[in-house]
This record gives sequence, C-alpha cells and structure tokens, in this order.
Amino acid sequence: MKYFAAIVAGLVTLLGFSSFCPAQTDVNLIDTPTASVLNKNSYNLNFRFYQEGGVLVQGTAGLTEKLTVGASYGGVGIVGTGPIKSNPEPAFSLKYKLGEEGGNLPFALSVGFDGQGYGKYYKEGEKIKWEGYEVTLKESFYQINSKGFYLALTKNLKDMNLLVTGGINHSLEENPGKVGISFFTGAKFEVTPKLIFALEYNNGFHKEVKPEDVFKESVSVKKPFRKAGGEINLGIKVRYSPSLILEIDFKDLSGRYTDNGNRTFQIIYSGEF
Repeated sequence: MKYFAAIVAGLVTLLGFSSFCPAQTDVNLIDTPTASVLNKNSYNLNFRFYQEGGVLVQGTAGLTEKLTVGASYGGVGIVGTGPIKSNPEPAFSLKYKLGEEGGNLPFALSVGFDGQGYGKYYKEGEKIKWEGYEVTLKESFYQINSKGFYLALTKNLKDMNLLVTGGINHSLEENPGKVGISFFTGAKFEVTPKLIFALEYNNGFHKEVKPEDVFKESVSVKKPFRKAGGEINLGIKVRYSPSLILEIDFKDLSGRYTDNGNRTFQIIYSGEF
C-alpha cells in the first residue's frame, strides 16, 4: 500500500496549501465522464467507499482552462478487519476540452483518457467464492473496466436544471467481455441547489462473461459471471457546502453482476491552489 499512503499524504499536503473553492465542476457523473474540465488552479479530491471495505482515492487538477489531469489509487480491505488487497498500480487520467457549448457548437466537447477501473479488482491466481464454489481466477481485471480513451459530449439545459451527456470509449484493459468501442450516456438533474440526482448507462455493448471465461475450474452453474449489456447507476448527491458534496450511488441496477446491485459512498471536496 505504499502508493496509497503516498497519494493520501500528497492530498493532505495539497489541502494545507489550498483555499476555498466557490463551486464544483461535474467532471464525472458517477463512473462516466462529462465534457467538463476543472477551472485553472482548481482541484477535486474524491474518496470513494465500496464493497469489501474498498477505498479509492482520486485527485484531479485543472492545469489550464482546457486541461485537467488526475491520479487515483486504492484497494479492498482498507476499511474493516480483513487483509488489505491493493490495486496493482496507480491509475492516471487526462481530459482536454476541444470546444465550449455555444457559438459554433450546440454542446461541450472533450477528449480524454482514464485508466481507473471501478469496483473490486480480480487478480489472476486469486481464489474467490462464487455461487457456492471456490474457484481460481485465470486473469486479472476490474469489475468495471476503465474508460481508456474517450470522446464526451455534454449539453447544459439551464432552464430545466438538467445536464445531459454521452460519449464513446475504447478501454485498453483485457477485461473479459469487453468490446472494442463502447458507449455511455447519462443525465444530472438539480432538484434544489443542494439536492442533485444523477443517472447513467455505462459499458453499453459489453458481452456476456461465462464462468469458463474467468475461472480455471469447471462449475455446473449455468448463471453467467456477468450478463450482457451495460450497467445502470443512480446517484444522489447532497451539496453540504459549496466545496463539499456527499454522494450515495446505487450501482448496477440493471443486474449485470448481481441481482442485488451495489452501493457506494463518495466524499468529494473541491478547492483552489
């Protein structure tokens, strides 16, 4: 966990030299990117808590008015009493805004790269329990693969307090069932300045993943490890202050991985440097 400790120490140092930020920018809905970038000399710190005591720490910063960069690292077992299993390496992200909404474009347009997958990291050779069987993984992958290279379009309907976004992406991960080009889409609705709902559809063309695709052993269960199609995620965001958002996400409502879905909690802090 040396990477995790180093990133947390760096973020704490950044907080010490930062100042209050008057507003946050929606660089992501939940797992999917928007076309928005951070303002120059501003940053977001994101602490994401997920299943099996997992914690993912993400930091992003606006280097210019059009360029945002970031880094992230985490693992499972960080919260609780079980053993800590860290992600294999830190992930990095970069987003560049090609055009602003208005004028010649009816929407904002950005290109970027994000190497961070979400959910549990399954490691090759690791033994896990699945549907009553103890099985051995024959490859490594994130539960939700990273975006990789992407193109994002975002339309802000201010009169309706609505933001609509979508895009296409190509992940570089060797994730089982991954397709060459996938798509994502979603929307954000501000009920009040302090209460925000986000809905997204991710990994639109993902293929079915069968047990034999990921396990070394044969199992008699007919159920797929992952169903075909994308994940539907719902997020409820509470703007506690102009610089702090608390968020609970109801992940995989479409039941691609599990019939019960998955719940995560995020703390998002913004500031300036």
